[in-house]
Amino acid sequence: MAERQLKTFRGRRAQATRVAIAELMRHGCAAAGYRLAGARLDHVCSRHLYGNDRLLTAWPSLDHAVILVVGPHERTAKDVYGLLLTALGIETPEAEREKPSCCDELGNPPADSQTAESLADAIEALARRSAKTVRGRGRS
Repeated sequence: MAERQLKTFRGRRAQATRVAIAELMRHGCAAAGYRLAGARLDHVCSRHLYGNDRLLTAWPSLDHAVILVVGPHERTAKDVYGLLLTALGIETPEAEREKPSCCDELGNPPADSQTAESLADAIEALARRSAKTVRGRGRS
């Protein structure tokens, strides 16, 4: 899903995303922003990009990040956080939003290969369902 989303970005949005990805590659979780709150979500980091755009990552290992979703935080159904919650089939967590660093006190990301894989799989499944729905509407 993230790859498709990135292809739609132009100008400052595209540049901010390229910079963020380069920083993730160089600096790891230190460039990933903050962790989300809630079960399973606490393995996702959110990086602010240009304007209201966000880049959400999961970490299968200490030195490898997976970009889950990139797009606007606009408090709609297409909001990056809304897409993540829909993909996981969960409601907005009621946990306090403290926005802790993506890195822990040792400088490591919230790495877990099974959680990262299940998050990526859920996002991809949502993208496939959405693509099928869009293609189905195009037929008359």
